[in-house]
Amino acid sequence: MKKIRTITLNPCFDWHYTVPDFSAGKENLVTDLSMEAGGKGVNTSRALRVNGVENLAYIVIGEENGEAFVAQMKADDIACRYFKIPGRIRENITIHPEEGKETRISLNTFRVPEAVLARVEAAVLAEDPAELLLSFSGRIPKGLEKESVKKMLKKLIDGGAKAVVDSASFTPDDLKELHPWFIKPNEQEIEAFLGRTPKTAREAARDAEALVKAGVSETVMISLGGDGAAFSDGENTYVLKVPKLENPVSTIGAGDSTVAGLLAGTAQGLSQAEALRLAVAYGTAACMTAGTLPPRPEDVKTVLAQTKAERL
Repeated sequence: MKKIRTITLNPCFDWHYTVPDFSAGKENLVTDLSMEAGGKGVNTSRALRVNGVENLAYIVIGEENGEAFVAQMKADDIACRYFKIPGRIRENITIHPEEGKETRISLNTFRVPEAVLARVEAAVLAEDPAELLLSFSGRIPKGLEKESVKKMLKKLIDGGAKAVVDSASFTPDDLKELHPWFIKPNEQEIEAFLGRTPKTAREAARDAEALVKAGVSETVMISLGGDGAAFSDGENTYVLKVPKLENPVSTIGAGDSTVAGLLAGTAQGLSQAEALRLAVAYGTAACMTAGTLPPRPEDVKTVLAQTKAERL
């Protein structure tokens, strides 16, 4: 069975403020507050761990507030390898109103020296890349050149790692150079890729197929929000249908949980269709928990029973 590894170069502390009657430009009263150590790769690792799937997270952390980050990872029983640098891990704020969409304020203040990237690369290469299911996610932090990160990922992919690349820092041309195993562009990214947003599930499925045939990735999943997702590997194309949630709690981190589900299903040797069903079940179940909290196993099980993979 392949080993699951996640790489987070740009971690954060996620602050979640519940503001029932949020209104921009006015004083707003907070009724609930929570904080979680996060970052896209960390969210994926946590979702896996909560659902009983072993994995190891490679994380770059700032010395100023890194101890608090490590403490939470230990509390969550997430296996980690840390790369400490001077500075402070960034903090993000999400405002959760009673109705309407969440508002997110993301800080872009974390700076990572190029020398640290070489340490991360060496650590992953010390394992056999051909045995790894590898998730690289999140924006490239300040201090690192995109070409350096691409070079590292290319080396891991060429070494045999099945890599998920989930980063808004990469263009379609970048991805063609890397040719990862899996990408999952969100609504904003797919519009940047195609110049439009798919209007139907079948259109999204054909768009996923087109991106694969253009060489952007071996496989592509396009999220359809609460309606599921579309997927293609160029030969097999699916529309994935999930149960409608009447009152989703939070969509933040749902994509990271979707990646977790795909990694879990693939590592367990499930068929492609079953791994895809598990992926969207993880993502949907994540919307049933507050903030970036991971999907609960009982919710994943309930959602999975109602999830369908329709092959086109």
